[in-house]
Amino acid sequence: MKNKILVIGNICKDVIYSTSSYPAEDCKVKALSKVIRIGGNAGNVTSVLSRFKDCSVECCVKLGSCQFSTSIISDFEKHGVKVSPTVQPECSIPESVVIHSEETSSRTCLHYRGGCDDLTVDEVIHAVHDLGKFKWIHLEHRRNGLEVLRLAKLAKSASNATVSLEIEKIRDGFEEILSVVDFPIISKEVCKELGYTSISDSLAGLSKFARHALIVTWAEQGAGIWYATGHVDPSSHPKIHKLDDNTILCEAFQVDEIVDSIGAGDTFTAGFIHASVQGWSLPERLLSACNLASHKLKHHGMIFDIPPRHIMQ
Repeated sequence: MKNKILVIGNICKDVIYSTSSYPAEDCKVKALSKVIRIGGNAGNVTSVLSRFKDCSVECCVKLGSCQFSTSIISDFEKHGVKVSPTVQPECSIPESVVIHSEETSSRTCLHYRGGCDDLTVDEVIHAVHDLGKFKWIHLEHRRNGLEVLRLAKLAKSASNATVSLEIEKIRDGFEEILSVVDFPIISKEVCKELGYTSISDSLAGLSKFARHALIVTWAEQGAGIWYATGHVDPSSHPKIHKLDDNTILCEAFQVDEIVDSIGAGDTFTAGFIHASVQGWSLPERLLSACNLASHKLKHHGMIFDIPPRHIMQ
């Protein structure tokens, strides 16, 4: 039986323009290419998870009443994803315009919500019906932080699922929600805003709020995990470093040429979720997630072939 995974959060229309270099202010620059694709944290995580044939993925998102929303459902269903949407009438789907510099591989994002509200707890209950059927539930900390906190508490009380949470900005209820979910995944931008300067520094400072575990991702530095119960399984892999009984770090995998960095963090999240529902050890999960994120950097978009397990580990 396939492991059932539920992804709840934001989906949007990504319009990506590639330029030879990042444009200066008040100038006219010719774009080298234009790509339109599904984006947003939940959209990207779902896209990657859909590539694993041993998972059954459901996605609960807020959509607008527009043609692109219809195409999202159709595209996901083609890849075996069940979409449980809440449609907001007379509302366009959120849109991100991304400027991708080929010179530096940077991506600058302009995001417009289009009047589309974030999901509420009641909308999720109405769309999904039964949270108890899932082995893993993934959330993201949106603008309505206290509502996401309510949703996290509901997910823990209404199911036996492991609950993960992606945190890219500090929202209301930040510290409390770390004590509710099983695996908060915190970006380097949040850590830097809080005054931390490294993965180990962040894990040491934020772990006091966590109930079960805490993950910090830091792009070029790799990622790390703090685990409350200690006794993290040992690993002989050269990229895994055990700091103490509760903490391990994984170095980033070298990528000679970055083709597309958009969605690399979401790819890490999807890789960690997949490895977790397969029952892999913590070092194996971290290795797989970091390796998959680096693999994504070599490909355009979020639909790419997943390397076999022995390569990922």
